Amino acid sequence: MLTNYTYEYRLYPTKQQCVLLAKHFGSARFIYNHFLDQRTKAYQEQNETLNYYDNSKLLPQLKAELPWLREINSQSLQHSIKHLQNAYNRFFKKLGKFPCFKSKHNKQSFSVPQYTQIKDNRLIIPKFKEGIKIKLSRPIEGTIRNATIVQNKAGQYYAKILVQRDIKPLPVSNRIVALDLNIKHIVDNNGTKHSNPLPETTKYKNKLKLLNKSISRKEKRSNSRGKAQLKLNKVKQRTHNIREDFLHKLSRTMINENQVVVVEDLNVRNMLSNSGSTTKLERKRLHRSIQDASFSSFLSKLVYKCNWYGRMLVKVDRYYPSSQLCSNPNCNYRNRELRLGEQEWTCSSCNTKHDRDINASKNILNEGLKILKRTVGTTGLVDRFDVRLANYKLVSY
Repeated sequence: MLTNYTYEYRLYPTKQQCVLLAKHFGSARFIYNHFLDQRTKAYQEQNETLNYYDNSKLLPQLKAELPWLREINSQSLQHSIKHLQNAYNRFFKKLGKFPCFKSKHNKQSFSVPQYTQIKDNRLIIPKFKEGIKIKLSRPIEGTIRNATIVQNKAGQYYAKILVQRDIKPLPVSNRIVALDLNIKHIVDNNGTKHSNPLPETTKYKNKLKLLNKSISRKEKRSNSRGKAQLKLNKVKQRTHNIREDFLHKLSRTMINENQVVVVEDLNVRNMLSNSGSTTKLERKRLHRSIQDASFSSFLSKLVYKCNWYGRMLVKVDRYYPSSQLCSNPNCNYRNRELRLGEQEWTCSSCNTKHDRDINASKNILNEGLKILKRTVGTTGLVDRFDVRLANYKLVSY
């Protein structure tokens, strides 16, 4: 199955190339903001709605008025208008907010729609004929379609290369796993607890606190404040990399070893509201921990990897009381008095002692198997499998 796949590589440009890259970032940002302002004024003053074609026709005239735009790849400028159109399309489809102006203090990027090559560990794109040094951490498979050059807030350069490649489904497995997502651990029904690194709230907590204090002591818009902000951005980028590395490795392990993955359909937005917390300090700590755990990112990774490799993802209703139910097959007791901080509890009906997280993952598994059993022969989702409730496995015919 031909699928779009993105590779991300670190770039190491020279000083001259950094200057030219800065011109590309600034020009792409200027084009985006210029036509966003033009569209907004046309609608407010004349009640006229402009589109991509209206803006692209004015680009040659704008380049004639501003000669410095000629130093930039013309296709990258055109692509900046396409990004603006995509932002409007997402807004009209209620998939995002109204487009806002881009800032030079945030992440910078520009797109290269054509003529992207990699030769001798160098990325060759228009206006960079000598090539930019690139670290190929893994070989590229497939046909290169386009590239996006990015400079993050930490000042690091990356190339995101979009290719079209054939991803083959993994061999059919007879295993199924259920995951209970918690802040400290991601627990499966086998009792394995995968510790969430939580880099911002554990290892780098004090360092981030000190760097934030250092920034607050500096004068606004001063060079020293900019240097302190860069130090903070580098640490935040490091925590981001640690978090993404853990989530990618864990999600790929779950996909490789199991045919079906069962998870809860979490509503992270409601979790961030912290309605169950009492004090302001508790709400703040819980809010940071939930953000550091990145549940939404983990679930999204499971979704697209299941689609790529021929696996199934079953989502259990978010209101299913997985922690309160006794996972003993002969007992359906529900402990409604279970509090948020209790990690262990004993069933008053069958006297079974439960670990809160492991018990929840087993209940999620049972509910996921019921969902699979209801869908057999109706949706075609599991038409190749026979659900065996006795051994909790999916056995191929």
